Amino acid sequence: MKAVKKLVFFIIIVAVVGGAMWGMTKMYAAMFGNNHYYQRTRAQTTQDGLINAKLVSAKHLKALTALTHGTRYTGNTSLDQAAVTYRYRVGKNNISNFVGKSQTLHLYTTSKLMTKPMVRDAATFWNTLAGQTVVTVVDQAKQSDEVIHDKQDKTKSLGGQTYDRQGMVFYPANWRSIGLTAAEKQDWHEAVLIREIGHALGIPSLGGGAQGTNAWTAGKLGSEVMGYWSVGHDAPAVNQQGVKSTAMDGAALALAGLSWQRPQRLATWVYTTQTPVVTYHNGRIWSTVK
Repeated sequence: MKAVKKLVFFIIIVAVVGGAMWGMTKMYAAMFGNNHYYQRTRAQTTQDGLINAKLVSAKHLKALTALTHGTRYTGNTSLDQAAVTYRYRVGKNNISNFVGKSQTLHLYTTSKLMTKPMVRDAATFWNTLAGQTVVTVVDQAKQSDEVIHDKQDKTKSLGGQTYDRQGMVFYPANWRSIGLTAAEKQDWHEAVLIREIGHALGIPSLGGGAQGTNAWTAGKLGSEVMGYWSVGHDAPAVNQQGVKSTAMDGAALALAGLSWQRPQRLATWVYTTQTPVVTYHNGRIWSTVK
């Protein structure tokens, strides 16, 4: 009889605990979505935001931060502190990335806006600048660090990188492209995708000022893809030629790589007189890298 009571008691406990866990899982899913699907790698930073001093000399670090300082509407002046403190931060906040132990950002897309060929081109953009593979497109969500996907929500903007296990989200219905040619729309979409993948790699906004947001705040469109890039009558004329990389992109990528979980020396051409240019225009991508 006692054995039966113990068994019944055990079943009740299991049921209660199981119900509670199921309830917590449902609540977590409602708040943050399916974290095992959209974002398998959590946003991460190095301890205390420190970059790896063994991989870069003080001279080279100063050169990198000088390139990323930029002007009023380009760059990010917070990155200057890295040359003095070896901390990779915007203000007092460490800069997150989604590059895990593999040293490569794995992306999977279900987005109808940011298609697989577009993600491949964005990966080529960053891989070419890095001088090695740092972004790859995988065939299954379970192989990815992040999933790029679409949602419907009129209260949101165009979409972008999230840090709450939601992956990279875009809102196709919120894009307004009246008056733009098909090529302009394609370049605009790709520029935003390149920018958000840049954020996933650990590159902050490069639109000027301590937060890199001067251009956005002032509504000043520029030609820097990690700044405030767009097309149309208010955009720089050079943007009609497509999305073009700059030395600032390479320097920012090199800084970001030094802060990864397994730090890397990337885009070493920034320490030379070379400035390879990667261009995306109307569905095609090419570079001056030999």
